[in-house]
Amino acid sequence: MTEPASIPPGSVAPGNRRRLRGALVGQRRRLGTVPRLVGALVIVTAAVLGLVVVQVVQTFRQHSVSLTRQVLVDELSEYDHALSQYPRSVSLFANSSRYLSTHQVDSFRVLIIAVKSNPILGSRGSQAILASQSVSHLIAVPPAATVVDQISISSVPYLVLASPIRQSNKTVGVFIVASNLSTDFAQSNQVLSLALLEAAIALAFTVGSGYLLLRRVMNTVGGITAAAVDIADGDLGRRIEYSGADDEVGTLARTFDDMIDRLDETMSAQRRLLSDVSHQLKTPLTIIRGNLELIGRSGSPLGEQDRESLSFAVEEIAYMNNLIDQLLLLGRTMERDFVQPEPVDLRAFMADIYFGATRMAKRNWSYVEPPDLVLSIDPAKVRGAILNLLENAVKATQEGDTIELAGHADATILTISVTDSGPGVPAGMEEEIFRRFERGSQTYQKGAGLGLSIVDAIAKAHKGCVVVAKAPHGGAQFSIVLPLSLAANFHEQS
Repeated sequence: MTEPASIPPGSVAPGNRRRLRGALVGQRRRLGTVPRLVGALVIVTAAVLGLVVVQVVQTFRQHSVSLTRQVLVDELSEYDHALSQYPRSVSLFANSSRYLSTHQVDSFRVLIIAVKSNPILGSRGSQAILASQSVSHLIAVPPAATVVDQISISSVPYLVLASPIRQSNKTVGVFIVASNLSTDFAQSNQVLSLALLEAAIALAFTVGSGYLLLRRVMNTVGGITAAAVDIADGDLGRRIEYSGADDEVGTLARTFDDMIDRLDETMSAQRRLLSDVSHQLKTPLTIIRGNLELIGRSGSPLGEQDRESLSFAVEEIAYMNNLIDQLLLLGRTMERDFVQPEPVDLRAFMADIYFGATRMAKRNWSYVEPPDLVLSIDPAKVRGAILNLLENAVKATQEGDTIELAGHADATILTISVTDSGPGVPAGMEEEIFRRFERGSQTYQKGAGLGLSIVDAIAKAHKGCVVVAKAPHGGAQFSIVLPLSLAANFHEQS
């Protein structure tokens, strides 16, 4: 047995692609609105708080370095002031040595005074500073003006100020003061930790309060969505019955209920009108048909033309009765209980339909067995839809043409296809043929043009759709596409 025929790729008309996309299940479920909005809130708030934390830490560190820099400048000023107070008859080296011995230096700072042609003078801890290449270079080549730089000595950060010592407009040495920045950096790290903690608390509070507010709003929106889904399934009695705050969301909920009230009234009026009109039409039609049949059986002599007229009238009455039944069926498609699902063995179900279809007309009938599935469907409605497609295929073909009934399933959908080798559907009419009272190019054939509308309504009532494509052998392929979620058990066929 050949493989089941599926919808040929690229053969589905654009309009029917929309029908297929709109009805297929197995689509990826997107993340809910609340998680997405909360996620966006987390990202934005975290970014803003992160920038604030960075700015606070940078400002604190810059302020600490600025204060340390001022202390170094003050050290330089004190040295210059001391030199101006010492006797000029004493050498610069002696005055500098005197200053260093009498000046109290903080444990976090180091003073170095280098006078040319003299030993280097330094306070406690200056050996580590002198070992630095940067400091050695400053001593060997004193700067032309006072410079301040941040260096690292043995992984310890220092802020270093170097100023030239001048006599008689000549540079005769360099004054260097260095301050350990470890304490400043440790304090900035503490500030960073505190800022991060506060930012985390602020983020948690913002996200929590935002989530609660969004949850409240989205609960109402979710209620509207659930009500809309139930209404789409035919439950026009569904209401939101909002009792919350009188805000935009509350107005939306109450307006939605008012709209559904008016829609329910309109639909009820239409159903009553359709039912009343159908009843009023069927009663006289039944009486007329009965009287015509009595005339035909009365034995009164009738001419050939009278008998033909009588037969034609009876056929037209039967056609009108069938038309009224179809209109009533279409009118019920919006009702919630239109579909009465029950477990159905797909293979036995389709085999029974195929066996009955082969008796419709002499055609080259072909059958492709569907997968082994048990579907939760309304068997009477689906049977009627498939038979409708098969009857259309019979009308579109002649003796010797091929009609195939096939079933195929993939990961997400079940496709039941009726394929024929007839003339096919005229280009550009793939959507029109599903409209009520539209018969496409078969206007010469008897029919009201409601068959495909009914098939489409039955497919939609089962969360599916009907699509038309060009058959591989030139005719038309009508496929009822149903979600595989209707299957109670699905075994992948090899």
